[in-house]
Amino acid sequence: MYLTRLLNILEIVVSAGKPLSVTEISNRTNFPKPSCYKLVNDLVKNELIARKESNEFILGDRLKQLARMDYQDLNIRAIAKPLLEKSTKDFGSTFFLSRLRQQGVEIIYVETPKNSQESFLHPGFGFRPLHACSCAKVIAAFASESFQKEIIRNRLKSYTRNTRTNPNLLKTEFKNIRARGYAECIQEIDVGICSVAAPVFIQDLGVFLSLGSTGPLRSFSNEFRMKLGTYLIELSKELGALLYNRNIWSNGTIAIAS
Repeated sequence: MYLTRLLNILEIVVSAGKPLSVTEISNRTNFPKPSCYKLVNDLVKNELIARKESNEFILGDRLKQLARMDYQDLNIRAIAKPLLEKSTKDFGSTFFLSRLRQQGVEIIYVETPKNSQESFLHPGFGFRPLHACSCAKVIAAFASESFQKEIIRNRLKSYTRNTRTNPNLLKTEFKNIRARGYAECIQEIDVGICSVAAPVFIQDLGVFLSLGSTGPLRSFSNEFRMKLGTYLIELSKELGALLYNRNIWSNGTIAIAS
C-alpha cells in the first residue's frame, strides 16, 4: 500500500511537465496533505524527486539515472547517425557522440569524412576525463553543482601543459561553458589537437550526451571553432528532440516521454 502511494506520486511528478507543490500533489492523488508530506519527504531522501527553492518538486537525480539507463547505445547511435553523416559532409571534419558513464565520458560513435581533401582526425573510442575534453567538460558544466564538486575534489591528471587542473579555473570554465553553450578543448589531451562539443538536452533527463567535432589545431581556428560551436548547439537540440519524441526506452518500463 505504501509503495503504491509512492509510485502514484512519482507518476504524478513525472507526467506533470512542471514542478509541483505538495498541495498540487495532494489534489492530484487525493491523498491527505499530511500523508503527502511524509511520502514526498521519503522520495526526496532517496533522490527520486528533488525539492526546488520554491518548495516545489521535480524529478530527482537517482530517478533520472535509472531512466537514462533505458536509453540503449545502439538506438541512440541509429538516431544520431544521419545527423553526424550530414555534418561531416558539410564541414569536412570528424563528428562524434559521447555519453556519461559514472565518473567519465565515453565516445560511443564517430563519423569521419569520406573522400575528404582535408586532413582529419579520428578521436578513438573509450573514456575521456571530465575535466579535460570538450565532450566531457560540456556534460560536467551542465551537471549539478554537487557533481562538479565531486570532479574537482578528485586528483586531476595533467595530460599537456594546457590541461586545467586548478579547481578555481575549472569552476570558472564550467560557468563560461554554460554561458556560451558549448565547450572547447585546445590541446588539453593531445598537443596539436582541438575539439568542440555541445550538450544534448533530453526533456526531464537533463544532459548525459554530447555532440562534438575534432580536428588539427591548424584547421580549427578561433573563427572555425565558434562556427562549429554555434552549429553543434542547434544540432544537439535536434538530436535531443528526436530522442525524446521517439521514446526509445528498451522495454517501456519507465514512460517519461509522451
